[in-house]
This record gives sequence, C-alpha cells and structure tokens, in this order.
Amino acid sequence: MTDLDPAHRRSTTGRAVAATQLVLLIAYLTGSYGILIIAAVRAGDLGAVVHPFLDRLGDPKDSIPGIGPESLWNPLIWFVGACRLIALLIFPIGFAMLSFGAATLVQVWRRGDRRMSTWLAVLTGTWLALTILATTTHGMHLTGWLAD
Repeated sequence: MTDLDPAHRRSTTGRAVAATQLVLLIAYLTGSYGILIIAAVRAGDLGAVVHPFLDRLGDPKDSIPGIGPESLWNPLIWFVGACRLIALLIFPIGFAMLSFGAATLVQVWRRGDRRMSTWLAVLTGTWLALTILATTTHGMHLTGWLAD
C-alpha cells in the first residue's frame, strides 16, 4: 500500500466525528425548531417561529403529540425528549462539536482525505452558525421557551 492509495487516505476518526456532528445536528434541529414549528402550527401563530414566547406558544411539552401519562413507554416521546435536551444544551454541545470538528479537520486535511475534509468543514461551519444563532435574541428566546 502506498501513500497515494485512496484506502490509505481514509480517516476513520474524521468519519466518526462527522457522523457524531450530523446525528447531534439532526437531534438539535428536531428538539428545537421541530418542536417550535409544531407549536406555532398548533397555536395558529406562524409568526411565533421568529419570536418564540410562552404566552404565544404555550408550554413546549404541549407541542409534542401523544405526551401524557400513558406515553411513558412510547419510544418516540423519549426520542423527542432527548432531542429537546440536546437543544437545551446547545452551548456545551456546540462548543464540543466546534472543538472536535476543528481539531479533526486539521488531522483529516493533513492525511489527504479531501471528501471527509469537505464534510467536516461544512458540519463544523454549521455548528458554528448554530452556536452563534443561539447567542442572539432569537436563540435566547428559543432556549428559554424550550426550558419552560
């Protein structure tokens, strides 16, 4: 096997970090904007997507269909609850995804895995944008609403 062999350039670490970033990104979007959009549709106030407040949307738990005492054994409720927890922890998770993504991107780029470098750059950039968005007024209102 030579250094130019494509199999030699594949980065398993890069793939693991990119997969983790992607799974957590989907979970974050489900637990934040998924619940927000459902709440806005149920409230009949689509403008609340831009300005999420408790008085406009009600309790976020009311937006999750099927929630109640009998839903303890419903795996979908547990999935949405875990996604909501990830959305609430945007700052530590966002910082971790930025750190792991940037550190792995350098390693993958040096190794020569261009495809994984591109994926890592896009996913790390997306986490950077989401973390910055979470520091804005909209992001703070969304996190506050989800925490209620």
